[in-house]
Amino acid sequence: MDYIEFENLLEQSTEYLRASNKKASREFGIGDYARYEYDLFQNEIWWSDASGPKVRGKLTIIGSFSSTSETWLWAWANPHFADVEVGPIDKVREFGEREHLMKLSESKWEADEASGWEMTSISARLLEAQGAYRSPSSSGALFLLYDNLEFIPLEEMQRYMPLKRVEQDADAHSQ
Repeated sequence: MDYIEFENLLEQSTEYLRASNKKASREFGIGDYARYEYDLFQNEIWWSDASGPKVRGKLTIIGSFSSTSETWLWAWANPHFADVEVGPIDKVREFGEREHLMKLSESKWEADEASGWEMTSISARLLEAQGAYRSPSSSGALFLLYDNLEFIPLEEMQRYMPLKRVEQDADAHSQ
């Protein structure tokens, strides 16, 4: 794939993700809830309002941007995710290898936060995701895709109460 083809892929992918996020907002209110939480071990994300959890989806971890080292690190190469099922992100790496695209196949490279959104957009399109979310941290951001959105049935809401987490930057990558 040459530079122009890659730029076209990026443009098409950005439009795909924008449309997907708008649809998720329209149908499920994604982006309007007071809070979101995720459980990487369960590959789930959910959104809540003051009365409790409302919508859930399945996660694919894309990668992380470090504002400290100004680098992008793909989830498949992040040692913090060694015990976590990151989802089908390997398909993006395989595409990158097949098309000789360094940004999709090299584990870590110099980047800015916009690069994270670009990689997330391409991943969303290649994996046909319902949408994407960015989870900020003190040292950057974790980029996630979501799929299989559904409203949480009343009898299951208790399962999705806010998690008690140990304070750490598990979503940041090695500096």
